[in-house]
Amino acid sequence: MSRYACSRGAWTALILLALAASWGCSQLLGGRAQIRDRRKFIIEAQPARLNLANSERPYQLRVQIDRFSVSSLYNRDQIIFRLTPEEIDDDRFNQWAVRPGDMITSAVADYLRRAGLFSDVRENFLNSTPDFTLTGTINAIERYDSGDRWFGRLDITMQLVDRQNQIFWQYRFDPDEIEVYDADMVFTVQALRELLRQNMERAINGLDRALLYRKAVLEGRDLTELLEGSPTEDSVQDTASVPQETLDYQLLPGKLVPKD
Repeated sequence: MSRYACSRGAWTALILLALAASWGCSQLLGGRAQIRDRRKFIIEAQPARLNLANSERPYQLRVQIDRFSVSSLYNRDQIIFRLTPEEIDDDRFNQWAVRPGDMITSAVADYLRRAGLFSDVRENFLNSTPDFTLTGTINAIERYDSGDRWFGRLDITMQLVDRQNQIFWQYRFDPDEIEVYDADMVFTVQALRELLRQNMERAINGLDRALLYRKAVLEGRDLTELLEGSPTEDSVQDTASVPQETLDYQLLPGKLVPKD
């Protein structure tokens, strides 16, 4: 009997200890355990403003959009955090809904289709050869996190090549980062989306001018009026600037600030 009573007492003590530990944890967590949800983000094309007064869009050209290449560092579902130039991290709770290579390629293709630059824009031409092919490289798509400051960084290079694989036009993103003032990942993704939109506006305006000059040269036209009517680089950037306010945030020069 004494051995049974001793064993029974030991089990009772263990149960009480487990209940006490559980109660203590629940108190630390505010009364109930909090389970963190996994979040997924996407970057898509936004309405863009084009400002080439003499544009003759659409140009009768067929353009194929090749999937943008991306380094293995960024070719993953997780959003990359850069802590220092040498150290990175990721978070399984903050992910891309679509991997960056496919996501950015799709957004760029949508921007080109909406701009109406070309008579035909596709990912593949099965029964014909395109006049140009747009290729690109995602050099960086990440969040820089120093602990008390956060930046969204999007560095992309893209080029339009002809049938002889000669570069007709090329563009690299500038600027490639925006500072954000909230640790919530949604603000970083919004900054990356704005960087894509700003740069696509500049890129499309520059490409439009290049295509217009090409068309005029092939037709043997006088380029004087085109040159006089072309906006300067400063005017392109001024009219293509992003809105100063949206529903979610305010954008100051080079900085993304959440609304109060």
